[in-house]
Amino acid sequence: MNKPAILVAENVKKDFPAPEGPISVLKGVNLTVHQGEIAFILGRSGSGKSTLLHVLGFLDEHTRGTYRFDGKSMQDYGVEDIAHVRNKKMGFVFQAFHLLPRTTVLDNVKLPLLYSALPEATWDDRATKALDAVQLSHRLRHEPSQLSGGQKQRVAIARA
Repeated sequence: MNKPAILVAENVKKDFPAPEGPISVLKGVNLTVHQGEIAFILGRSGSGKSTLLHVLGFLDEHTRGTYRFDGKSMQDYGVEDIAHVRNKKMGFVFQAFHLLPRTTVLDNVKLPLLYSALPEATWDDRATKALDAVQLSHRLRHEPSQLSGGQKQRVAIARA
């Protein structure tokens, strides 16, 4: 039995404006990811990996082509729909981690739960379990400045 495609990019292009004319960063990307699959995006520095992820994650719009997530065209998603997708179906681990500096590890992981329908009484337990999964439950009261780079990355993974 084939699993449904959750993400389909067809001939996706992205241009950035520049004084000398548009700079083409994505030049016709085709990608299909089915439910349950894990996909890797590899390429040299400057090849458009982050730009593609920004498009796929609804952080930026593509210039041309078609992008469908969960069977729905990107253009058909409203602001609330996008917020729902990011909260329920898609997690991000940014290269710079984007942890709040003077906030505990536990509170950094709980941050996305502010936008969920989950009862606040469950947040600490969920965040602690996520930190446990990345072997950082012993650091939940620490701030990011007290962590190594690898530990910060794992906090970002737990938050995602």
